[in-house]
Amino acid sequence: MWALILASALAQDAISMSAVRQVQAGQSPSITFTPGVSGQIDVSLTCAGKRFGLSEAIQPGRDQVLTLAGLPTGTHRCAGSLSLRADDGSTGQMPLNLDVAILAPLSLSVKADELDLDGHSLWLESSRPLTHVSLEAIGEGGKVIGDASVDLDHMLRAEIPWSQLDGDVLQLRIVGTDQSSLKGELVLSPWSYAIPHEDVVFASGKHDIVGAEEPKLESAWTDLQAVKKRFGDIVEMQLFVAGYTDTVGAASSNQALSERRARAIASWFRSRGFSGAIWYQGFGEDALAVGTPDNTDEAANRRALYVVAAERPPISTELPRSSWKKLP
Repeated sequence: MWALILASALAQDAISMSAVRQVQAGQSPSITFTPGVSGQIDVSLTCAGKRFGLSEAIQPGRDQVLTLAGLPTGTHRCAGSLSLRADDGSTGQMPLNLDVAILAPLSLSVKADELDLDGHSLWLESSRPLTHVSLEAIGEGGKVIGDASVDLDHMLRAEIPWSQLDGDVLQLRIVGTDQSSLKGELVLSPWSYAIPHEDVVFASGKHDIVGAEEPKLESAWTDLQAVKKRFGDIVEMQLFVAGYTDTVGAASSNQALSERRARAIASWFRSRGFSGAIWYQGFGEDALAVGTPDNTDEAANRRALYVVAAERPPISTELPRSSWKKLP
């Protein structure tokens, strides 16, 4: 904070000034002028070739703010002047010189394999050193079922444990604060639900769903609607359909067949009324439920997996690749 003092009988600070010098992209630095006298203030300032000005009547205690909007990312020297004419006839003038910085947004990230929901812990990484992290774990109905408040010693990577009540974590809401008190936010939606179902039986080499098999899908649809009613107010649900085959036939043919069958099931859910994003992927014989030699007819391997989730499911033994195709 700095101040302009007028030569007057009041012998007081005519106006004091404070500045927000460092902000993130999308925000603006600013200078706040707090008058101690009544009169007129005129400010002229140039930052990064951009001119800013303020010309206002002032009264004691009534702040005037000059916002330095539209500056690009980077550090900028600002130079100009302030003049003031008080109602008692006294005047004052002073130069203004300050540096302001527009920083890139503070980004936070968590790797999928470094999030331990059962152990209530995660490893957080950031684009700038952090001094504090707060976390809320959100459960059914939007209830906060866990939290954390952790002070850090200017760290780019840190383990964040949290305490938690019983219940499924639908979202993790994380706020990090850097050494300049600037904040970054990260929302994770690690919740997913594999819909139990009886697998649709397809004719050999075919991907058409015959009418006799639709009751199996109707049963899965009923379960899906119940899950949506329970959790859909917190997470934006997406449906992921994975298709698999046994080892009979060429691996390339099985891959293509599993993808056509996954798409057929995905299309059925779309026509039934699922309004969220639907993704499908075939895994052929690359993720066998029952390990068998080549050319083995094994019904348990001719299956599908329906997963409702807010984010793409992580790679696993059941989902060895992440090449999901979005159904229109």
